[in-house]
Amino acid sequence: MYDEPKVGQSQYGEYYLYAVRNGGPDELSFFATEDVHEKLSKMNKGDRFTITKIAEQKGSKIITRYEVTPTQQKPVERLPEALNDNYYELMLNSCRDAIKIQQELGGLMDAKSIAVTLFIARSKTNGYS
Repeated sequence: MYDEPKVGQSQYGEYYLYAVRNGGPDELSFFATEDVHEKLSKMNKGDRFTITKIAEQKGSKIITRYEVTPTQQKPVERLPEALNDNYYELMLNSCRDAIKIQQELGGLMDAKSIAVTLFIARSKTNGYS
């Protein structure tokens, strides 16, 4: 939640205090170990990640370590910019004309096929339009 942690000194040595969220609206405090701090310092404010605490037994000792995994974020969807190429108007006019043609022919032809044919013919840039 912050770009930098609050760094301080305690009786146990240097600490790195991060403000984090655990999927909810509440802000939590996380005291990172030095290796976790090193990984988190490479991230930016607002980046999402998962910290997993792993406990392994080695002999009679239990050793804990943390894994920091960046979470996949959905890319921001960008809508294509509206182009002023007149294809929209051209398609609307082709559809309107296709319906008129279909009505004149008593419904013998498919208006969709007529509209597509008109649109293709009108949008060609071969010098005949």
